[in-house]
Amino acid sequence: MDVAAASDAPFIPADSNVGKIRCAPGGVARNVAENLARLGRHTHLISVVGDDVFGQSVKELTRSSGVNVSAVLCLKGCRTSTYLSLHGPNGDMAVAVNDMCILEQLGPELLVPHETLLAGAAAVVLDTNLNASAIEWLLLRGSKVNSFVDGVSVGKCQKVAPYLAHIQTLKLNALEAQALTGLQVSNADDGRVAALSLHQRGVRRVVISLGAQGVVWCDADAQTGNLPAKDVNVISTSGAGDALLAGIVYGSLANWSFPVSVEFGRRCAEFTLSSPYSNHPGLSVDAV
Repeated sequence: MDVAAASDAPFIPADSNVGKIRCAPGGVARNVAENLARLGRHTHLISVVGDDVFGQSVKELTRSSGVNVSAVLCLKGCRTSTYLSLHGPNGDMAVAVNDMCILEQLGPELLVPHETLLAGAAAVVLDTNLNASAIEWLLLRGSKVNSFVDGVSVGKCQKVAPYLAHIQTLKLNALEAQALTGLQVSNADDGRVAALSLHQRGVRRVVISLGAQGVVWCDADAQTGNLPAKDVNVISTSGAGDALLAGIVYGSLANWSFPVSVEFGRRCAEFTLSSPYSNHPGLSVDAV
């Protein structure tokens, strides 16, 4: 569950700030799943929730968005993953706290029952909130898996470092790219170098989001490029990266070229920036 607070004015530390607080389903892979469902793809979510109010709400709202949640397991006595973020009046996140310890229980033993579902999927999207054993099991199941991975954070993205050669498409932000490559990523040129470096280490395709500086990418043929960011009205930055990845997955499944898929993903992200929620309820192919 995403709990997002936005202040009406610049923050005053150690004081009560007037603003707005919203709760909505979140989580990187869950957001990608909802976006893909809204874009018209038949999408399943494999995850775990607690037997609490947040868990019930997340599961029901995700189902109502079009995602099949039959593979979401409810664990008794556990807290549902919760992400609390604080945003300034410009929409940028100032600080966040995540409580995702329940995902440590989503290991290979809980994934094996869904092996047939995974084997029949046109694409498998995973994020690094998963524990290392689950990531290893998913990525090493077979070289034919069409895998898309979101790095999530500097600390968590390094879980995939041993398995780069098994990733079809890796989506990172600048800090995550720096963590995985050891290279400085402060502009588009840096980003293209980092993306190429990851490709040379085995990742088939790489996308690095640079926020206000746009998106850079490296395709399967080691060709790099960048798309500058457009000037859009930003209400909240939450979920924009997840929409970017969802658009890229959609384009890949539609057999578009990688640059066109990245462009579509960028437009999904721009569309999401205009919503206070992590998933824009009006997202559709026609809208984008």
